[in-house]
Amino acid sequence: MKRSILYFLLPGFIFCLGSCKKYLEEKVVSNVSYQLYTTEKGIEGALTAAYNTFRLGVSGERALTFSDAGTDLFTLGSDGNQPFNLYLGTLSSLEGKINDYWNYHYKGISECNLVTTYLPGVSMNESRKSVLAAEARFLRALYYFDLVQHYGKVPLVLESSDKIITSFKRAPISEIYEAVISDLVYAYDQLPITVTARGRATKAAAAHQLAKVYMTRSSAITAEQRLARGSKNTDLDSVIHYAGKIINKDLGNFSLVTDFANLFDMKNQVNSEVIFAIQFTTDMLNNGSGNQMHLYHVPQYDAINTKILARSIEYGRPYRRVRPTPYVYNELFGDTRKYDSRFAKSFYWAYLANKAANSIETLAGNKVDVKVGDTAVYFTPEYFATDHDYTSATQLQNRFPYYFPLNFYLPFTRNYLFPGLKKWNDPLRPTTNETNGSRDWVVMRYAETLLLMAEAYGRKGDFESALPFINQVRERAAYKTGELKTTQYWTFEGGRYEDRMLSTVGNMKVNVSNISGRFVDFILEERGREFLGELNRWEDLVRCEKLVERVLLYNPDAVNIRDFHVLRPIPQTHIDRLDPKGSPAEEQNIGYY
Repeated sequence: MKRSILYFLLPGFIFCLGSCKKYLEEKVVSNVSYQLYTTEKGIEGALTAAYNTFRLGVSGERALTFSDAGTDLFTLGSDGNQPFNLYLGTLSSLEGKINDYWNYHYKGISECNLVTTYLPGVSMNESRKSVLAAEARFLRALYYFDLVQHYGKVPLVLESSDKIITSFKRAPISEIYEAVISDLVYAYDQLPITVTARGRATKAAAAHQLAKVYMTRSSAITAEQRLARGSKNTDLDSVIHYAGKIINKDLGNFSLVTDFANLFDMKNQVNSEVIFAIQFTTDMLNNGSGNQMHLYHVPQYDAINTKILARSIEYGRPYRRVRPTPYVYNELFGDTRKYDSRFAKSFYWAYLANKAANSIETLAGNKVDVKVGDTAVYFTPEYFATDHDYTSATQLQNRFPYYFPLNFYLPFTRNYLFPGLKKWNDPLRPTTNETNGSRDWVVMRYAETLLLMAEAYGRKGDFESALPFINQVRERAAYKTGELKTTQYWTFEGGRYEDRMLSTVGNMKVNVSNISGRFVDFILEERGREFLGELNRWEDLVRCEKLVERVLLYNPDAVNIRDFHVLRPIPQTHIDRLDPKGSPAEEQNIGYY
């Protein structure tokens, strides 16, 4: 057996006390030895540590920087990471976040390997043993799937040892995919359909991830990438098989939440759409550094005019790491954005005054009195003159203290001002400056299962079979009869005031002619509308071999992107530890040496 130096597992770790609570309860155990892993308590503890390590993706900027920054949907905020967003030369093997992302994934892998290596020798219920092994292999597959998508060839370590080994060769990408699929198939076979503790892996989670991995392997377009990933002609059939197990209710009664906005309500985190989520809690003793994603999509609203708008728990603490590209406002939703509730429900379009003040000068130069609850800041995607309410942009500038139409784009002079993304906001934080959040990180949800099924059929050329799954997602996104649309519908988007409570389901449905001519781009766009900011965009673009193309088309800040940016650099700290060490071409990805 070999022990990886990619990450040293510390002797102190966190372990599980029980399995019937909302989350996996934790307790710190110090000064343990490897002998502990021959006990049931030790194995349970190592497994819970592997779950908890996954939290590190959102207990900081790791997942945000790797998955959303520098894509077609998100670009640099005023306090964001410039190397990743702008593809600067400093995006190198020496960049700290490159090493950090690598290390936390191998930390999780090390914890999973402790379970799979020591579990056979532990005296305990055999049925429980099988489930523990399945959970460990499920998590290990998630960790390796992230690594292979971002770094390509990486060391494949599947055993734990108390010996230090310094010679690690990077495994071929196809071999890593096979290991990930092998782990997930084992997990699917052994995991239960239902669990008593939220956050533990289930058979449905394994099925969903299998569908996603097979889809990723089959998404390659060029012969070079198909060979590298080990794509097989049966991959799309495997997507349909595993996604179908969930859709056909074989693995539980999953369904779409009726209202898209309710999906992100923290009072509704336990809902029919969540297949697998990483757990957080309001109990700070068990929350680590918490989910900090509530920080990163927030504009500097509290600096526009402190007389009428102060920082609040509701609107969040403004770290402004990324902001949407103009493509999101003007093209992603396109002509249907007045029918698609996701456009209105994903953002804060207005910020209400939480302080009163008189004689506030507007951008138009006139003075207005502002009461608590009045609109202090108002964003619009662009201006449409109508005969119902506002008839000119000047009237908007006169009416609201700060009105910003988003049909302009100032790359750096106003990159602190943009509509904040609602999906990660955390109103349960105790204070305005608290960074330790308690929102769960939803890693898998049913809407993605439907779109994976649709994509598999569409890639096979069976667009008729793809349509029902696409339209389920789009119908949920539509406004329903009796639901009041945002005021932008009739003031800016050209909708009629008298239609403000009519259903838009018919407007949202697509047919074969809408999707067949440019199917891959359509799916990427639909995934963008549905999963905006949910930490999967970079991976989606890379798997479809569309990263460079779409970033150059839609992200005006990222003009430095090059073909080699489809992989991240291997951390120099890892390369420096190797003995013997291969050539730069052997140890590092092209473009970074």
